[in-house]
Amino acid sequence: FDGLYYSYQGNCTYVLVEEIVPSGHGFGVYIDNYHCDANDRVSCPRTLIVRYEAREVLIKMMRMLPINVQVQVNGKAVALPYDKEGLRVAPSGINYAVELPKLGAVISYNGLSFSIRLPYRLFGNNTKGQC
Repeated sequence: FDGLYYSYQGNCTYVLVEEIVPSGHGFGVYIDNYHCDANDRVSCPRTLIVRYEAREVLIKMMRMLPINVQVQVNGKAVALPYDKEGLRVAPSGINYAVELPKLGAVISYNGLSFSIRLPYRLFGNNTKGQC
């Protein structure tokens, strides 16, 4: 959110965004990286994780070329588009978008990059993490 570029080169899960003061909906976005070259110098994203209320959405890259993605909600693979109880997950061009209409949040991921759009009215000055 500060406009700076960050390098995510660890073999770990990064907190991309969480609320500083929780508002009760348990919102958070995380990226799970792994070392993807022989020398362990470069990390690649493996899974984007979105937590909201009592649900956890995983967008897992199973294979990059050709692209093969698995989407899970609470540990179970789901067919796309998925739209239940205020949670939408759908392909959008080369991206996969997680929409949380109640929050006005949209998180997109394509295996290499991600985008997180949050409304200022709910998240302004109340975020922490890498983004």
